[in-house]
Amino acid sequence: MKKFLHKSLSLLLALALAVSLAVPVLAAEGDSTEENPVAAEPADPEGSTGEPETPEEPTGEDPAVDEPSEEDPDEEEEATEDTLVLEETSCTARIGQYQTLTLTAPAATVKSGETDVSAQYTFSYAWVDQDNKPLSEDVSAQVTSAFQGQITALCTVTAQNNEAPDKTLSAVCSYTIDVLPGTVLGAQVEVSNEGISLDQLLDLEGKHSVLEQLTQGISEDPMTPAIPGLIFVEFLPDTITGAEAGTLNVTAETTYRLEGDPLLSAVTFTPAAPGTYEIHFLAYGDETYYGQLEIVVTEAAPDDGAIHCGSAGFTFNGSDFFHSNDADPVESIVFGAPSAGHLLRDFVKGSGIPDQGARYYTNAAVHGDYHVSTLSYLPAAGYSGQVTLPVTLTTRSGKVLEDTILIDVTSKTVSDYFTDVTETTVGSWAANAVDFAYECGLINGIGGDRFGPDASMTRAMLVTVLYRAAGSPEVTITTNFTDLNVGSYYYEAVVWANVMGIVNGITDTTFGPDNPVTRQQIAAILYRYADAMGALSQTEGNLNAFTDKDSVDSYAAVPMTWAVGRGIITGTTDTTLSPQNHATRAQVAVMLHRYLIGQ
Repeated sequence: MKKFLHKSLSLLLALALAVSLAVPVLAAEGDSTEENPVAAEPADPEGSTGEPETPEEPTGEDPAVDEPSEEDPDEEEEATEDTLVLEETSCTARIGQYQTLTLTAPAATVKSGETDVSAQYTFSYAWVDQDNKPLSEDVSAQVTSAFQGQITALCTVTAQNNEAPDKTLSAVCSYTIDVLPGTVLGAQVEVSNEGISLDQLLDLEGKHSVLEQLTQGISEDPMTPAIPGLIFVEFLPDTITGAEAGTLNVTAETTYRLEGDPLLSAVTFTPAAPGTYEIHFLAYGDETYYGQLEIVVTEAAPDDGAIHCGSAGFTFNGSDFFHSNDADPVESIVFGAPSAGHLLRDFVKGSGIPDQGARYYTNAAVHGDYHVSTLSYLPAAGYSGQVTLPVTLTTRSGKVLEDTILIDVTSKTVSDYFTDVTETTVGSWAANAVDFAYECGLINGIGGDRFGPDASMTRAMLVTVLYRAAGSPEVTITTNFTDLNVGSYYYEAVVWANVMGIVNGITDTTFGPDNPVTRQQIAAILYRYADAMGALSQTEGNLNAFTDKDSVDSYAAVPMTWAVGRGIITGTTDTTLSPQNHATRAQVAVMLHRYLIGQ
């Protein structure tokens, strides 16, 4: 009887406790309590029957059930707060002195708890350098340093909510950059399925191999210094760009040595497609250098045995003759006279030194007087067709070979640079000369992509063209001409030409820079220019073929006879010379082309 009363009393107490809490009695063992955040106290295990007990229905009056507790709102707000997360908050990098490094912002994500809500935000970037000067507002920024040492940059990433613009999040990533001594190496090669070793891979001029650039530098290029005490090079494959252009057979964390294994000179590049391949590297010697190797891969030349060029000609390249894969490569060349046109050494601004049978080397200076990349071929003005050029080649073994180079010269009727020099304007007779003058840096356009072929050539323009052709000599004196604008593009040219006796003023104190030049004035100025340059050659002839020969002023009679005899100036018709007519820019380009290159 006592046991029965004891059990009954326990059951009544449990029921009373459940009613007072207005919640279900404890769920069966194993049920989750997460679905019932306010759980009842368990019943007395001694009085449990093992079966779930039926709770009374809740009254709805207890706020513990119908409303969240006082702590719930804070917990929900904390769980839904958005956070901007950067993949990295600090980065390190290396760069060579004077080189440009592109930094990229870290990947950014906005999360609400564990949920990615980045799509609800717009990201922006603000880069500053170590002096807090703005660098970029893009996802990337470029940094360059003229000083060795360490520099820093900061990228602030901001996320703005698309629906609530006032809600923004931000985070910062810092970049620490070590600036090492730098070097930049370059090479050019045609598409091929054969690998080319670094000691045979030549620069854009075909003069210095990549290995020579590392060990000897390029004296005329401060960006490519010799690396003193060079021992080995470590390439960084993760910096490769333009991989479709070719393959450099190197691996990460491998040191390639000047002496020893693996040998640096045995590293090869296989050019696969036109493009630019770039890889960075560390070179270890007396100091550690950070370097960039850029290899330009070009389309293979047409295999018709000829060199193709336009009116501006071309410059020879060491790789035209020296092929490292040849069993007995060509090491030196002597050129004969071309059937048309000219061979000029050190050709700059339309002028050069005529070749007179010098010996040119292809790979090493001990084999000749000048590197072959110093020699250019210039077609005669107005010429088109095939040119033959005899050459004498000497190979490494000393074998002497006689050969003939074929050159196909193509004439053009449309400028490659200016839209107003076409077949329907002046292109049929002036396009070659206009592009020649532009490529040589003698005559520029008048703005945009226009040349202004029919505009009058002024005195200032003509003198400036000749000043450039002379190499733009330094001017340290002034002039008595009062109508010149000091600091203008033509000022030094006019002063130089006046001192050299090439041009005079229209009075003792005025030059008339904007006055258009006439055809006879051009003849006189070119005549004096040739005399000042030591290139005046007397030409027999007269002007009897022209009915307006008496219109030539006395001061211009000899120069006009010289210009007509040299083929620099031709008649405006078969019987008229029009000496008093103003000359256009296109006409002057043609005259200049004929004077500099000849017929």
